[in-house]
Formats: sequence, C-alpha cells, structure tokens
Amino acid sequence: MSAFRLIWPLLVALLLAASPARAAATEDAARQTLDSARQTIADVENQLKADGLADPDLTRLRTVVDPLAAGLQALVVDLSPRLAASAKRLAELTPKSKEPASNDSASPELAAEKQTHDALDAELRSARAMLLQIDEIETRISAARRDLFARQTFARSASLLSPVLWIDLGHESPRDAVELGGRINDWFAGLSNRVTLSQALGFLSVMLAMLALAAPLNWVARRVIARDRDVVDPSRFHRALAAAWSAAVLAAAPLIALSLFAYALEVFDISDPRSQASLDALLDALRLMTVANALAQGLLAPGRPNWRLVRLSDRAASRFDRLWLGVAAILAAERLLEPAVDAVGSLNLAVAARAVGATLAGLLTITTLRGLADGSISHDSAWAPARAALAWALAALVFGATLLGYVALATYLVQQAMDLAMVIATLYILDAVLQEGVEALLKSSAPVGRALTMAIGLRRDALDQISVLVQGFARLTVLFAGAVFMLGHWSVSQDFAASLRAAYFGFKIGGLTLSVSSLLLAGVALAIGLGATRTLQNWLSSRYLPRTRLDAGVSNSVRTIVGYVGVVVALAVSGAQLGLDYQQLAIVAGALSVGIGFGLQGIANNFVSGLILLWERGIRVGDWIVVGNEQGFVRRINPRATEIETFDRGTLIVPNATLVGGPVKNWLHADRTGRIVVAINVAYESDVEQVREILIAAAKAQDSVLAIPAPSVLFSEFADWHLKFQLTCYVDDIVVADRVRSEMNFDILRRMREAGLRIPYPK
Repeated sequence: MSAFRLIWPLLVALLLAASPARAAATEDAARQTLDSARQTIADVENQLKADGLADPDLTRLRTVVDPLAAGLQALVVDLSPRLAASAKRLAELTPKSKEPASNDSASPELAAEKQTHDALDAELRSARAMLLQIDEIETRISAARRDLFARQTFARSASLLSPVLWIDLGHESPRDAVELGGRINDWFAGLSNRVTLSQALGFLSVMLAMLALAAPLNWVARRVIARDRDVVDPSRFHRALAAAWSAAVLAAAPLIALSLFAYALEVFDISDPRSQASLDALLDALRLMTVANALAQGLLAPGRPNWRLVRLSDRAASRFDRLWLGVAAILAAERLLEPAVDAVGSLNLAVAARAVGATLAGLLTITTLRGLADGSISHDSAWAPARAALAWALAALVFGATLLGYVALATYLVQQAMDLAMVIATLYILDAVLQEGVEALLKSSAPVGRALTMAIGLRRDALDQISVLVQGFARLTVLFAGAVFMLGHWSVSQDFAASLRAAYFGFKIGGLTLSVSSLLLAGVALAIGLGATRTLQNWLSSRYLPRTRLDAGVSNSVRTIVGYVGVVVALAVSGAQLGLDYQQLAIVAGALSVGIGFGLQGIANNFVSGLILLWERGIRVGDWIVVGNEQGFVRRINPRATEIETFDRGTLIVPNATLVGGPVKNWLHADRTGRIVVAINVAYESDVEQVREILIAAAKAQDSVLAIPAPSVLFSEFADWHLKFQLTCYVDDIVVADRVRSEMNFDILRRMREAGLRIPYPK
C-alpha cells in the first residue's frame, strides 16, 4: 500500500505528460491524412483531364477515390466530437463578464484552447470540402463511363452484309498475316534465347506431374457422388447433389490446372511481356469453356436422363447443350482474336469477327428455339411462353443490330446473355441443393429431425414449419446473392441507364419532375413489387400456412394482409422512382382526403371495414353466416366487399361496411359444434319412458352426434290432444346438422312404428 502511494503521483504525472503527446500525434496524423488526400485529389483531377481514357482507367480512378472518401468520412467522425468538446471547453474558459477582457488578462490556457479549436475547425472544414470534391469527381467519373459505354456500345460500324467490309478485309489479310507471323517468330526466337534447358525441363516436369495426377484425381472425384446409370429413379436431393458435385469437379480441376500452368509460365520465365495479352486471352477462353462445360454437364446431364435436374427430354437437353457450348466457344474465339486484332490494328478484322460471332450465336439460338417449338420439350410451366418469346426477341435483336451495323451492341447482348445464363444455372443448382437438402435433413425420420424432436420436443408440424421457413430464407439468400453479383457485373450498363434517364425530356408537375424513363422505371418497380408480393402470397398459401395449425380463415387473413402490405411497399418504391418525397406524399394524401370527403367515402368505409374484418376475424373465409334473409359460406373477403356462396350455389356480394355495422349471425365463429333440436308429438296413451328411450337411441345411432354433451329428451308440454317431447343433441360440425336431423327423423319414425306408438294429429 505504501509502495502504491509512492508510485501513484508518478503515474499521474506520466499520464498528464502523455496526454499532450497523444493529442499532438493525433493532430499530426489528421494533418497528414488531409495532405495526402489533397494530393491524391489533385492527381485524379489531372488524370481526368487527359483525353482517351478507357473504362479500365476510369475504374482505376474510381477505386482510388472510394477508399479516400471512406478515410475522410472516418476523419470527420473523429474530428466532430473533438471539436464539440473543444468548443465546450472554450466556453467554460471564456470570462463571463460582459466587458471584453484585455489580451494581457487572457489566460494562457484559454489561448491554447482557442488555438486548438481553430485548428480542429479548419481540419474539419477541409475534410468536408474534400468530401464534396470527391463526390463531384465520382459524378464526373460516372458520367465519363456512361458516355464511353454509349459511344462504344452504340457506335455504328460496317454491316455484316456490306461488301466494302469484306473487300477491305481481303486486302488487309495478307499484310495482317505477315505481321502476325513475324510476331510469332519473334516470340519463339526470344523464348529460345531466354529460357535455359533447366527452366524448360522444370516446366515440362510440372506439366507431366499435373497430367499424372489428373487421372487418379478424376477417378476419385467421380466416385464421391457418382451418377449410376443403374439407379432408375434417384430422389431430387441426390440429383441436385450429383449436379452440384459434377459441376464443381469439372470446373475446379481444370481451373486449378490453368492457374498452375500460368504460375509455371511465370516462374520458369516462359512468358514474354509482349505476348502476355495473348496468353491472358488464351487462359480466359479456356476458363470460359471450362465453366460452361461444367455447368452444362451438371445441369443437363447429357446421356443420363434419370439424373437430370431439369425436366427435359434427351433431345431437348442435347439441343441446349449444343447451344450452351456453341455460344461459349464463339465468345472464347472472340476473346482469342482480341490480342491479334490489337497487334495488327485492323478495325475491319475486329468488326468482321464480332459480326460473324454474333450471327452464329443468333443462328444457334434460332435453331434451338425451332427444336423446342416442335414439341421436344413439355411446356408445363406458365413462364415457358414468356421465356421463349424473350429468347426470340433476343435473337431478332442480335440479328437486327448486326445487319444494321451495330456490331458492338450485338456482341454485348450475346456476352451479357451468356453471363446471365451461367449465373442462373449456378443459382438453380445451388437452390436445388439447399431446398432438397433442408427438406431431407429436417424430416421427422432424418437424424437431424429426430434429434430436434427429442432435444426440444418439437411436434412434426412445427418441424415442417421450420423446414419451410429455412427453405424460404435459403432461396431468398440465393436470389439476393445472384442479384448483387449481376448488379455489380452490370455497373457500366447501370450508369448508362442513368444517363438515358437524364437524357429524356422531363416535365414538372409542381415540384415533381416526370420523364419517360422515370415513368417506365416506376412501372417496372411497381410490376416487380406486385409480382414479388403475389409470389410471397402463393408461397404462404402453398408451402408455409398449410404446415401451421391455423384454420382457413386465419390463413386467408394472413395472406390478404401480406398482400396489402406488399402493395403499399410496391407503391412506395414506385413513387420513389418518380421522385416523390414525404412532403409530396402528404399533398397527395390531402388531395385523396378531399376526394374521399366528396365522393369516395363509401369506398373508403368499405376498405377500412375489410381491414377490420381481417384483423378482428369476426368473419373468416369458410364461415357459415346469416345476413338478413340470406345465408351461406364466406368465400372471399375483398377490399370493398365480401363474397358469400349461398346454399343454392349463388354468390351474394355484401359490402364490408354492412358486415361490420349490421347484425350478422356466424354459426362457426367460436367452433364448428352445432345443436340439433327435434320436436315430436305422441298420443296420451303412449309410454313416455319408451318414447324417451327411442329418441335417445335414435340420436346415439348417428355417428356425427357427440357423446358429450350427451343427447337429452325434454317432456315439454301437456297439450290438448298430444304429449310434446323435445330431443336435443350436438354434432361436431354444424354443416352436417341438417343431414343428421333428417336421418334421425327417419330413424325415429321407424322405431315408433315398430314400437306401436302413435303420433296424433288434430281432429
């Protein structure tokens, strides 16, 4: 304790001495960050002033300024509380006297704090100003990329049918061939002079080792999850696993081999910087063919219809396989020709190669579509006509663009269609594995399902609900990942879409600017939102809600409320595309309130009443209700009115406000149990105990009559010419009450005649 007392003042002194040092180091770091950011911004602005910037150059500049903006934002976050603390300290040190203090009387601490405050304020202002500069630079980069994309993609060149193109290409071909041959000879000569014997032997050893390992690895990989031809009907889960494994093996092994090949070329100094572009193009082409072949083998399973993941015949699968690999080969060939075109500088060769490639891709697509039209596959999907129409439109657009001279646009469409198809195929296989895998793992008979049932005590229906929710989350995750990937891949085209949107003529309505593109995007957003809402409703109705213990009425209420929420969200997103803000929405809501006050009051009343019905569930779909002189079953609760199917098979449309504000009898509100009352008259000379036994026996003879509460007989009245009895019993479903009453009447009459009991009638 005494030692601590001796050391404590020393520790306090060290901390007090270290605080200014830490503050000074922090200020120096902030100053260095600002100076570095200022220099980087100046360099980027100078590079933006250069002419002929390509898209990779603009992308590189964007990758420079994005981290810079993040660093400056972090600096602003760090400086803001420090400036606020300094301002508070400065206010505390400032004299409270109304007369200004003289410079001589100002304390040194006040002067130092004021200096610190001014320095922090200046740094914070500089950081915020540079953030504005970066925002302006990013806007300029995006605009430059959009303009470059528009110029390159929509640039018009010679048509495929232009004779001038082929004549000029014929004249240039001998010179281009000589130049390419010279470059190849130079590469071989440089290779022989640069590579030693030990390097060549090392490279060959690596290649031979890769070839030696290929066969055993392939043998092992194909037997992990094998597609056995003897298995007649494998489950969808096994088919999905086999498809995923086949695609992964066929893609991973060649891609690893290509990476090792490229690494060996670099390590043993085989590659030449002058031929690096050609080598990269060759590797890219091989990677494309590898991935395309892997996905085709995994998804289509040519020659193995029993293991095919998609429902296609052998003929249709073969056609899709040829189309898939054919388009991939065309794109790979174009990728291989790019370095040769750049080497000889022939624009005609580039145009001709791309035009021929786009035309061949269009011909392959048309040939496949004609094969699909002859009935080789079954169009059992509701989306099949839409997919076929989209494919025909794409083929027509590619052909039209090629013939009109927009070769770059045609090539771009083919490339993007191939990329999108590969992403969709990958997501389809992954989604199938997740969906079927979750269902197989969470079955009550599966080990995981049994473990959950035993450990937590889950019921089977609860386990089914968990399975459906996990499947839905997995599918949503897969779709989100695919959307993020494609949006990142289409970043250039998104910038171009933004430029087209700005280019359209817009007109203002109040503070809202409308244009053709904004209206189209709002319509697309609304359609996507409504489609997603309908998909979610169908999923709830077909997959999740049937696994719950909710009755049909509650399930319908959940489905309808989800639909209302989805419509509101879709409208909000669509309004955001038009530029609506909360203030403008308030104006719209005010206008709607005026309209409701004048002419839409009834509609609004019915709509709100429909929401009340769905929320309170006093009336549900499937209930048997009585409204006035009409009765029937509730079939649908719409936003304005409720549909009731009467017993004579008619449809009664009742406004929702009538059901909420008026008296309604609901036979099924609490439960489905119903009461049956049968009144019967017997003669005075009848044995009343025998009458009671006959009535009780007739009630118990009916299977639908409940044992509890037990049937009962009341001796209700001594009438003038008869004795009056009343049989009361209950059935488990009020819907069958009339039929049960009729069967009991038949049985009572038969039993009374057999017992000799007389039913009197007025004389």
